[in-house]
Amino acid sequence: EVTVKALRVLRYELETFVCDGQYEKGMRDILETYLKNIDQAQQPSVWVSGFYGSGKSHLVKMLRSLWNDTVFEDKATARGIASLPQNVSDLFVELSNQAKRHGGLFAASGTLGSSASGSVRLAILNVIFKAAGLPEQYPVAKFVMWLKNEDIFDDVKLAVESNGSDWNEELDNFYVAESLHEALSKAKPNLFSSPSACVDTLNNLYPFVKDVSSDDMIKAIKQALTKDGNFPLSIIILDEVQQFIGESSERSIEVQEMVESITKNIGGK
Repeated sequence: EVTVKALRVLRYELETFVCDGQYEKGMRDILETYLKNIDQAQQPSVWVSGFYGSGKSHLVKMLRSLWNDTVFEDKATARGIASLPQNVSDLFVELSNQAKRHGGLFAASGTLGSSASGSVRLAILNVIFKAAGLPEQYPVAKFVMWLKNEDIFDDVKLAVESNGSDWNEELDNFYVAESLHEALSKAKPNLFSSPSACVDTLNNLYPFVKDVSSDDMIKAIKQALTKDGNFPLSIIILDEVQQFIGESSERSIEVQEMVESITKNIGGK
């Protein structure tokens, strides 16, 4: 959830964003390259470099908000607030026009360092799941996607809340959540024969994992973001990647493999 304070800060940053010089060039390069490759088999990734304090994080934060065209409480929008050069503004219009033909627009941002397991693939999935409104943890997100796929998400959530339980707390402890298990055994009695049987079934179907394969990562991204058969025009912004890699050549390779896997296996979207 984005707090009121965070939205105020974002709004101020958009209002005072001076998109010229390297900022303008960076925005233009990223958008032009992306738009050119939407229908290609592969979308090139972008590395934003610059000295400490040069505004890399600011550039990508503005890019994310403008990509999604963040809407504020008074219905003002990011692109309406920001003073952008005409050429950059035109590229965002083109992006939105293209999005109408595809699955809309999606933007996610975060850091890789927040993953407790140390898995780069799980870390990026956490970032994507969170932005897609799913639980961050891989097994729980998979479970929620299954509920939605089976068309029982609303019924199960309502049953849990009618029981006086907090939905998010039940999900956080979904292996042992009694209200959730009761709701599941009513919604899917063939699969969950009784509330007590849910523990084993959920452990078997959605086990806790410390890493996933690249194939599983791609599958999960497609499952999380595809709507009615369409994959949205997406940007995933990872901040502080250099800090995350540090001196580790192993981490460097892991990040590179993860990025290549996504850019090569999801097409130009």
